[in-house]
Amino acid sequence: MLRVLISTLAGTVVYFLVGWLVFERLLGKYMAGNTTAIQGFKKTAEETSMSMLLVSCAAYALLLSIVFEYWANVRTLNAGIALGAITGILVAVMTNSYWYSSTNFFNSLAPLVVDVAAAGLTVGIMGGTIGWLLGILTKWI
Repeated sequence: MLRVLISTLAGTVVYFLVGWLVFERLLGKYMAGNTTAIQGFKKTAEETSMSMLLVSCAAYALLLSIVFEYWANVRTLNAGIALGAITGILVAVMTNSYWYSSTNFFNSLAPLVVDVAAAGLTVGIMGGTIGWLLGILTKWI
């Protein structure tokens, strides 16, 4: 259980930072220009709850840490990247296809595909971190 907690903490920090870099800095303007601006839908930076954003990152990191530790036996960077990316892509396809089918949020399929690719990248990096750390921690704990 200690390995899961430590890898969750590390995964949370990595996912938070990489997610900010990819989704806000690199893709922020693109996504804003290719999704429907619904008044009141997106909070300003000042209104955003950082604590709830960290809870979101921690929940995803905990999910991967539990799966990697107890079911998938992921203990390397490469295996973590692969399973993390697959998980990120599938979760993004699930949520984005729901949004695309039931709302006018995405202006076309292009931003949906970009978001899915970004999810694969960011969750893959988080998964790589978790897998690598579990490999190290398995030798110690």
